[in-house]
Amino acid sequence: MTLGQFADGGKAYVINTPFTPTPWTNILFNTEFELEITQRLEGGGRIMFPNYSSATFNGADNKFYISVDGKNYACCRGQGANFQCEHRLYQTEISEEFDGVIVKIRIFVPVAGAKEFWTVTLENTSNCEKNIAFYSYFPFAYPGHMSYEARYDEQYGFIYQTGFHGYTKYEDKANAEAKTRYRYCISNEKPNSYECNKQRFFGCDDTSVMPEAVKNGKCANGSCELETCVSVMQHVVCLKPQEERQIHLTLGTETKIEKVQEIAANFPDVSEELDKIKAFWETKTSRFMIDTPNTDLNYLTNYWLKRQLVYLTKLNRGGTYCPIRNQLQDYLGYSLIDPDDAYRMAEKIVERQHLDGYIKQWYNTNGAPDNGLCLVKHSDPYIWLIICLIEIVHKTGDASLFKKPIGYIDSPVKEPLIVHLKKAAYYMLTQIGEHGLCLMLDGDWNDPVNGPGHLGKGESTWNSMALCYAIERLNEVDFDANLDNARKKMLDAINEHCWDGDRYVAGLDDNGNKYGCEADNEAKKFLNAQTWGIICGAATGDRLEKCVATVETMKNDFGYVLIDPPFSEYNPTWGRVSLKQCGTTENGSVYIHAVMFKAMSDCVRGDGNAALNTILSVLPTSETHGPEKSLQAPIYYSNYYFGKRDENYGRSSFVYKSGSVAWHFWVLLEHIFGMNTSAINGVTLKPNIPDSWNNATLTRTFAGQEYTVEISDGKAQIK
Repeated sequence: MTLGQFADGGKAYVINTPFTPTPWTNILFNTEFELEITQRLEGGGRIMFPNYSSATFNGADNKFYISVDGKNYACCRGQGANFQCEHRLYQTEISEEFDGVIVKIRIFVPVAGAKEFWTVTLENTSNCEKNIAFYSYFPFAYPGHMSYEARYDEQYGFIYQTGFHGYTKYEDKANAEAKTRYRYCISNEKPNSYECNKQRFFGCDDTSVMPEAVKNGKCANGSCELETCVSVMQHVVCLKPQEERQIHLTLGTETKIEKVQEIAANFPDVSEELDKIKAFWETKTSRFMIDTPNTDLNYLTNYWLKRQLVYLTKLNRGGTYCPIRNQLQDYLGYSLIDPDDAYRMAEKIVERQHLDGYIKQWYNTNGAPDNGLCLVKHSDPYIWLIICLIEIVHKTGDASLFKKPIGYIDSPVKEPLIVHLKKAAYYMLTQIGEHGLCLMLDGDWNDPVNGPGHLGKGESTWNSMALCYAIERLNEVDFDANLDNARKKMLDAINEHCWDGDRYVAGLDDNGNKYGCEADNEAKKFLNAQTWGIICGAATGDRLEKCVATVETMKNDFGYVLIDPPFSEYNPTWGRVSLKQCGTTENGSVYIHAVMFKAMSDCVRGDGNAALNTILSVLPTSETHGPEKSLQAPIYYSNYYFGKRDENYGRSSFVYKSGSVAWHFWVLLEHIFGMNTSAINGVTLKPNIPDSWNNATLTRTFAGQEYTVEISDGKAQIK
């Protein structure tokens, strides 16, 4: 039996067992709330509003129990027959059979509000009457040590938890009081019995046992004070043969108990809420669709990766702490889905720029004081500001946005967007080392590489290459001779100082020594220096061929490693990256974001076969490292795969937050299919057609008009 498979034309992923090798999680969310839910319906929610605050809403170990004619079972634990879990973009539902009773449990998060909806469907498929008791168990989050309680509201029939938020100074009492929240569980039918205390429900401290309340046939109707607060509801149902019954529950949070009572008195229309979230995702996924011979590529592109990108964009990768490089690249990808919304979000980043062109890489979205990486000076934000804003404006189809006045963080002056982008380029050109290359400072895109420039003199090959590419794109919008001359001069410097026989080195350290070169013991080769050498046009002729050959030596069974070989011990030249676990993250993993750079470089040199194969190699459904090898649910791009050849070789990082998704879309649509959209030049077609695509189509909306790219027998046309 396979662990799972796509269904309904890729719109669903069906898991065939509750016991997958790792939690196979679905992410359900809106802009205020997000929930990670596993194939066993375990998973905690987080309140994301305001400013992606990421406050825990409830615990992760939801549990469900059913008693059928006195026989007790735990749901999602292998005790029933015909288990299935179906993940969709907007919901997760499990189905399981117990003694002729089919139990379906569905969860979804609505389009708005810090809440979730659960529906339990009980169907008697037997020829005799069934007496059923169903128990739903939801743990509440720990609210703080000062005071907290969970109680049942007898009048309205719901369970709530609340408590006074902790504070220290006397005068902080008012601020703490304002943080009071009521977490609730409401059913459309009052429960037959209930419980608010975890220990009392289970009868012990072990939640793996059959709860005492279930064995007793009823809950104790108890409250909870300064203990583990939960919501348990028992619903007793008698079903005639072939009869079906539904029970709806909603969990959420409000600031006033009166609002919770109002929800309980007027239970929401669950069908209406479900229709809204379905419609939302139909809209978000409809702007473009592909149909190629690669079925899994179609499924992931048309549905699952779009959902992943919307999450990364709208929830700031799930937190308040971020670099603008992440935001801007996510917005670039999101502009293919919703260009106007993407531009609105990107413009807020532009507003963080200083009048002299400087822009800070890391910041806290909630206004908290700088901490951690916010205290360091990474050198690449200007590159992403230029590249991503240009692409986002192009996706809107509105060239006037380049002339739109935008303010600065440190000045009342407003200047056109194009001026902001030029200032970014000019500012970075003030950050040049003695070899004519961009300074590394505390790190470039590969931000844990903090050693080469820690004295302020080290130079980055990647920064220099990426700036050359950014200036080239900027000059396509508004040509600047000085910037073009600077670009050409830097390309010469790259080829003079960064070439090392058959590769570009990673850079020059504070002492002017090359690193990421053949003479090194470890990290001899750096993938980005080769791929961006191609993208920026530095590598031509014989050097281009050698770059391509060097990249191929970095290929393993499921993609291309970022550095080769990885560090096995601390390297003071490279710094922090060398202390990362060997073969993981930036230290020698198949870092999927960087692999997408490689796919872009394949397109730049006109090799559609290589570009497609590169993308297929890292798909989570790849034959060489599918779910049985990577151990992840194949419905998202993880951040990386383990690159070291040991027992974890090919394992997924399980990290949902990856810039690879945006680049996947950009490379696939505008460089392999070749449908380039420009606010200045409109739609042009320059495909890199893979030989295996005898028939393939892309349908895409741009500037209010739908276009279709048809590929047949090695030729492409646009309609």
